[in-house]
Amino acid sequence: MSDKTDAKRRPKNAAPIPVSNKRYNDYGFATSPKSFVSSDLPLASPSVFSEIDVVLDDGTLQKRTVSLSTIPDHYFDEEYQDESSHDTMDASAPLLKNNTTSSKNKNYNSIPYDEEGSGSPTSNESDSDGSFFSSPKQHYKPVNATPNRISILSRIRSYVSYMELSPQQRVVLKCSFAYCLGSLFTFIPALNALIGHNHVSSHYVATATVFFNPAKTLGAMMEASLYGWGYAIFALVICLGSMLTTDFLFDQNMLLTAHVLSLGFWLAGSTFIVAFLKAHWNKPPVATASSLCFIILFVILVREGSSNRGDFDTTRIEQIVSAVAAGTLITVTCCILFWPVSASKKLKKDLEATLLSYKVLLKLLTKTFLLDDDLPEFKANKTLQNAIDSHRASFINLQKSLNEAKFEAVWNSDIRGCTGEYDAIVKSMERLAQSVGGLKSSCGLQFELLNQDQQASGKRRLLKNAIKDEKEIWSITADHHRRKLEDELKRQRSMRQYSSNSTDSTPDEPEDSTLIEFIKSIQQPLKSLAYTCKQTIVHLKKEFSDKPRTGPNNETLKNNLVKAIALFEVSKGQAVERLNRCRKHHHDYIPKEDAFLVYFFVFNIIEFAQELMCLVEAVQALAEAKEKKHGFFEFIFQSFSKKRAKSSKASSFVPNERNTFNTLHTPIPKTKWRQLVLRVWRTFSLFKLQKVRYATKACVATVILATPAFLKSTGDWFREWRMEWALITLMVVMTPTLGQTNLVAIYRIFSTILGCFVAATLYLLFPDNTYVLIFCTWLFSIPNFWIILHHKHGKFGQFTLLAYNLVMLNMFNDRETHAINVTHLALQRCLSILVGVVFGLFVTAYIWPYEARVELRKGVSDFLLRLAWLYQSLVSFYSKRPKGQTEAALQRQQSSQFFMDYELQLQRTLLELQELLNQTPNEPRLKGAFPVATYRSILASCQNITDKFSTMRSVILKDEWFEQVQDDFIMPVSQERKEMVGNVLLYLYTLASALRLKTPLPPYLPPARQAWESLISRLRQLPVVKSKELVQKDHIYLFYYAYVTVLDDIIRELDKLGGNMAHLFGVIVPEEQWESLFNMLDIEQNQPLLKSI
Repeated sequence: MSDKTDAKRRPKNAAPIPVSNKRYNDYGFATSPKSFVSSDLPLASPSVFSEIDVVLDDGTLQKRTVSLSTIPDHYFDEEYQDESSHDTMDASAPLLKNNTTSSKNKNYNSIPYDEEGSGSPTSNESDSDGSFFSSPKQHYKPVNATPNRISILSRIRSYVSYMELSPQQRVVLKCSFAYCLGSLFTFIPALNALIGHNHVSSHYVATATVFFNPAKTLGAMMEASLYGWGYAIFALVICLGSMLTTDFLFDQNMLLTAHVLSLGFWLAGSTFIVAFLKAHWNKPPVATASSLCFIILFVILVREGSSNRGDFDTTRIEQIVSAVAAGTLITVTCCILFWPVSASKKLKKDLEATLLSYKVLLKLLTKTFLLDDDLPEFKANKTLQNAIDSHRASFINLQKSLNEAKFEAVWNSDIRGCTGEYDAIVKSMERLAQSVGGLKSSCGLQFELLNQDQQASGKRRLLKNAIKDEKEIWSITADHHRRKLEDELKRQRSMRQYSSNSTDSTPDEPEDSTLIEFIKSIQQPLKSLAYTCKQTIVHLKKEFSDKPRTGPNNETLKNNLVKAIALFEVSKGQAVERLNRCRKHHHDYIPKEDAFLVYFFVFNIIEFAQELMCLVEAVQALAEAKEKKHGFFEFIFQSFSKKRAKSSKASSFVPNERNTFNTLHTPIPKTKWRQLVLRVWRTFSLFKLQKVRYATKACVATVILATPAFLKSTGDWFREWRMEWALITLMVVMTPTLGQTNLVAIYRIFSTILGCFVAATLYLLFPDNTYVLIFCTWLFSIPNFWIILHHKHGKFGQFTLLAYNLVMLNMFNDRETHAINVTHLALQRCLSILVGVVFGLFVTAYIWPYEARVELRKGVSDFLLRLAWLYQSLVSFYSKRPKGQTEAALQRQQSSQFFMDYELQLQRTLLELQELLNQTPNEPRLKGAFPVATYRSILASCQNITDKFSTMRSVILKDEWFEQVQDDFIMPVSQERKEMVGNVLLYLYTLASALRLKTPLPPYLPPARQAWESLISRLRQLPVVKSKELVQKDHIYLFYYAYVTVLDDIIRELDKLGGNMAHLFGVIVPEEQWESLFNMLDIEQNQPLLKSI
């Protein structure tokens, strides 16, 4: 298409687009504004006008009003919904929709950038208060002229819409239908005949439906079924092997040997394998399959095997296996027939929700940086709270949803042949989440989780109704740099007001307000870039929605981001030039520390936009892959022919390693005998692993509790009181941590009592009444499945149903003989459960205890050492000189992926540590309550340091770092840099050692702050800093400004960690006493002359 045609399609006030003379590559943009041809642009920055150049969806550049004006607080009830329907920008659409409603409750003021009112609507005279979100649109219903004439059809439709079930209610009914169908195999003789007239094990059909509840997605259901059948076949093989050996040894009159082999080999070995895999994989489908496997093993191997006298009878095995198979088939059928949920659709919804969270956080951070000089501590509303939760959960939930969706590739064409593209999208989303974390830290915000006391004493009571149902409330506070920037902005603003009011003010006085001028200069261009990013996210959301996508294609979105970044680079360069003129006037060639945060945010917003471009490319690759139709047989062939890429570990670093080779404690073996001894030592060292210890004590505990079944004196008693239920309870109660065990034990006892009581009561009221008992069974399952699916204590409902199921269905099977009383059966169940719970608590608490609070402390220690290793790796990378341009670019690409994978591991480790922290209140502690708040603060500091390292990684991987910064700033200050890096590493090591040892800290921690200040002082003395060359290359040295800011924040967080650990473990010498040791005293006056700093 010709240029004339393009000109006709553009709006009348469209401006030329800046064209980059550098092509985008995988290593990032050149951030210099000189890399863009901008001769067609006006000489003045676009930000000096009330309108700003904005890249529209069609790729044109047009003057538009982009406003970030704010709204009152009573609009905090904005719904967390899809905003794509009203995100299309019209002639005056703001980045955050404008609202001019006034409010009397002014508690969030804006910066009056222009007292004359010529440039910004955010003056002190404005009535709009600062909230982060726009008000929802008001929808008015048309007035009906004849309201009494309502048709019957409309009433029916209203009733139907009122009776429509929510997704939560649907999954509960789906599970109750499956459980009811499983119970029918006991209540209805015709269905019982399908499993071989099984009157002994028919209740296992309903038990299987409880474990394999059909509320899962189709992919998760397939995964659970595969694990379940795999474990069932394993249990079947173990039972057949035990029966064969018992039959053979009994014929040889070796009954004792047969029992020892059944206990010591078949039972112990199978229990060890299943328990180890349960702890190793640590997945809900594996835990469910393990429970079913233990049911089969303990019933066949212990109860039936102990009474076996050489008869090779597989009837009992067939009954249990057929019952479990029927229950699994019922669950899968209900999952498919009743309101099926596709895992691929769930993955798309998760991607859509995560993108929405990025959009909300982008609004929050952009508004905070540009408008608000007073950032009060407040509670987030529901919209922001969901965005923060979705952002935190994206590190795990997206990968989990993708793994479930991959199981649907056999029949789902949306995922078949596109798994690689979805992998790339999820990885890009995870990197974008890391970029959001860097953007948040550069904006000077910290998201902290409030406890209940802080929630109750919060200042913003207006949000109470909006978030009263939420269990967690986030607080957003300003960090040190943010508060320092706010103070500087207030000072400069007051000086400007004083200069405008004073009659004898000189022209040089307003020049001190350079920071306000710089923020004002980049305000509108930054809004334009944020708007383009927001629109890109909105259109990407449509790619994962059910509605057909409209609007620009992915190539256009990518080009729009390139144009928006180029436009912002030009405007930023012009703003920096104006700032440099002020600095030249004052002969101050390096910016003050107050301006570091401004540079930092500008750098990170560009990084966010560039990472968003990578996401657009990944989505574009997915769209191209979907156009290619992949047949079923082609998919099967590719699955078998494709070689799986070996997952490279992020690092081989092992924190708190006590046996480093080639040392005096662990020398390298030189003889074959020493090599053999070392191999034996390594083998027994495996028992130090928690997974092996858990499997070992589970194996030993099972053998001890099962031994009475094989003794003559206790065998009949064991079978009469159904102690195999105690074995099953033992394996359910024994969880990896003590806190989980205590919680599960409480659930198990009370839920068993409740289930047995309800079952016995109903059976006594309606004995042998088939239809009433079926209805009562289905009705009783509904609240229990609601607890299982939608309550944090879901195990309570599961254990209640299992107890009810066993008592009710076993009594109905005994309706003809009445060999056992219902109260006796309920008592048997309660007693066996009590035995299993008590024994499980004893084993977990006193045999290799795995306490959550201890593991939390050790985990934080390991995490700090991993942070030290990451920092050392970053320093070693940016200190080396690149050999060649091509080789250096490839090395930076590989290092970038390496560091991002390692940072992602750190993020997931933090979530695991948070889970351990949540379990600590469940563990009894005689010394007093566990300091949960202090450890929560420690984890928050670890999260902040991780975000800072992520930003540092993005800074040092730029080309300009090795081309200019390394020679001008890194090499000349090698000695000061060595002191600072060494002090930071020593600081991390000292804190990690204190956590591991629980010993008091020394009175003097490593002087990392003094080393940083010494580095800054040395930098200000460099010749390049004192020359005008610094001003000319300010866009390049911006990277080093961000690096210096990151180091300051890291050291500040280290000091905060040191203070928290001093409160936890104490100090060897109190601070006052330590300071008094170094005060110089006047002998005559006995007063201090000089106090050491």
